Amino acid sequence: MTTGRTPRIFFSVGEPSGDVHAANLIRALRARCPEIETVGYGGPRMADAGCRLDANLVELAVMWLGRALWNLPKFWGLVSRADRYFRHHRPDAVVLVDYPGMNWWIAWRAKRHGIPVFYYSPPQLWGWAPWRVKKMRRLVDHILCCLPFEESWFRQRGCNATFVGHPFFD
Repeated sequence: MTTGRTPRIFFSVGEPSGDVHAANLIRALRARCPEIETVGYGGPRMADAGCRLDANLVELAVMWLGRALWNLPKFWGLVSRADRYFRHHRPDAVVLVDYPGMNWWIAWRAKRHGIPVFYYSPPQLWGWAPWRVKKMRRLVDHILCCLPFEESWFRQRGCNATFVGHPFFD
C-alpha cells in the first residue's frame, strides 16, 4: 500500500465455519503485513485473531425463513452500519465469507462506495443457485475459491476468480 496509512480490511462473516476461515485468513494477512487493521462482522475466532468486531454476526446465524424474517430489522441495521463505516472510514477492501443472504447487501453497499469486494469461500452457487452468478459478477471484484473446479466455473461465467485452496486442507 502506498497511501501512507495502515491498510484496513472490512470482513463480513455470519456463520461459525466462516468465523474459523476468516480467522485463519486474518492470521495469514497479519503474518505478511503485521500493521494491517481488520474490522467488521464476525465471531469470537476472528476477534481472537485480532479483528475488531463491530458486531458478532455469528450469534445471528439463522436457518429457516421464519427466523430470518424475525431478525430482518437487525440485519438491515447492520447493513446500514456497514454503509456508514464505508462512508466515514473507507476500508481498502471488503472480504465476504460465505453467508450470501446478508453479504450480498454488504457487497452492494461497498460497491456503491467504490470499495473492492472479495468473496472468500464463496457460496456454492454451482450447486444450488447458478442463476445468482449474475449478482456475483456485478457485486464482487474477485472470488477466492476453495474448491479446484470453482475457479473455472466462475471464470466461464465472467467472474474474476482464483483457486486459493481449501481452508481446512491446504
